[in-house]
Amino acid sequence: MPKESISTYTFGDELAHFTQLWEERSRPPTSHSQEEWDERAKEWIAGLGAEGTDKESSNARVRATAEYLRSAGLLQPDSTAADVGCGPGLFVSEFARHIKYALGIDQSRVFAEYAREIFKKRGLTNAAYDVHDFIALDLADTDYTGAFDLVFTSITPAASGKGCLEKLIAMSRAHCYNASFVQATDSVAERVARDVFGEPFRSRFDGSGFYAMANVLWLNGYYPVTSYYDDERDEKFTPDADFAANIADTLGKFADGDAEKILRYIEKYDGERHTEYRFGGLLWDVRTRGRR
Repeated sequence: MPKESISTYTFGDELAHFTQLWEERSRPPTSHSQEEWDERAKEWIAGLGAEGTDKESSNARVRATAEYLRSAGLLQPDSTAADVGCGPGLFVSEFARHIKYALGIDQSRVFAEYAREIFKKRGLTNAAYDVHDFIALDLADTDYTGAFDLVFTSITPAASGKGCLEKLIAMSRAHCYNASFVQATDSVAERVARDVFGEPFRSRFDGSGFYAMANVLWLNGYYPVTSYYDDERDEKFTPDADFAANIADTLGKFADGDAEKILRYIEKYDGERHTEYRFGGLLWDVRTRGRR
């Protein structure tokens, strides 16, 4: 069936409702310029290390996701994949071990430089990295349309909104996959919510974006298959401005002074943190589309 534009009205007001909810929950609450993403990239890279292997929990999810996709018949030796909003290229590196060609796309030049060096160190001559702001990108200016067997996204604003979804689907000749948070608990964020803001803990990553995107796909005629991955860890944290900003992001606290309040509070604690994350995956075949 030919690919059609993503609808904006089906089943009465249902699609409009879920599209609005999805866009509200999946877009970052603050603007992210290339400069801002480059600064965030430096923080990520510091945690990954020169070989890109220091965050064992991150790499475990990468490997588990790749294995799931392979078990579904994807990531075959003659296939191609694009990871849009790929960050440091962890999934790109893993995919390239199994397939003909893997491309990472992200707007951060810092991430791009880092990932290309990792590809070189690992001898991944079939992996590449393009720098684009995907939200603003016009596919007509690229050769991406229909170029990939799998178009992949994970925890990225590049998968937010009707326009982005249409571009992701247009790039694929077979499958698309998106991963997002379904549930997140954080011992530090829970204390901050209670003691600093006098509120019960409610993570911004509450699964509503996943729920809404699944409904948007279904109401547009696709048949998304769901999967889940759980990550639980105990770790040390440094009570600095970067960590305070991370907690503010988790709680959705972006008013002036919120991060400073959090920093003053966490400076009193011992640096122990327990987190539990559940990631939800949506896999769909762009060639199979019914009528709703």
